[in-house]
Amino acid sequence: MGKGAVLCTNCGYNLATGQRTVAGRPAALGKPTAPNYDVPWYKTAYPYLGGVVLLLGILYLLGRNNPPMMLGFAAVAFLYLVTVQIIALVFAFKESVGTGFLALCIPIYCTYFVFKVSDNDTLKLLYGLGILIGIGINFMDLGH
Repeated sequence: MGKGAVLCTNCGYNLATGQRTVAGRPAALGKPTAPNYDVPWYKTAYPYLGGVVLLLGILYLLGRNNPPMMLGFAAVAFLYLVTVQIIALVFAFKESVGTGFLALCIPIYCTYFVFKVSDNDTLKLLYGLGILIGIGINFMDLGH
């Protein structure tokens, strides 16, 4: 670190270089290192993810005997998976263009980026639920 460096104690932002520093090395701008516990529960991802899981569960149970409901289940699951993939790609491109193209072209790298490189817990939660939904769809009997 250079002499006279001024760092933010919450996020590690270096005013001299304009970069975020974590553990003495530059890091991507993103979530501060100190978690903010002042956020109300309804402004977190958990209740909305619970709503998505509940909606998927209801549509699946109704769709076992009703093909249009099963189509609704498949549409909601597909929409969720595509949305999560787009969000992950946006975060990867914010990291760097090279990281974004790797995540775009190599799907397993996108998973690596989300869980190892990114420090965004909400992204990890969204992507993890997407993986579980994808695995669940593979084991479900969607056709009759």
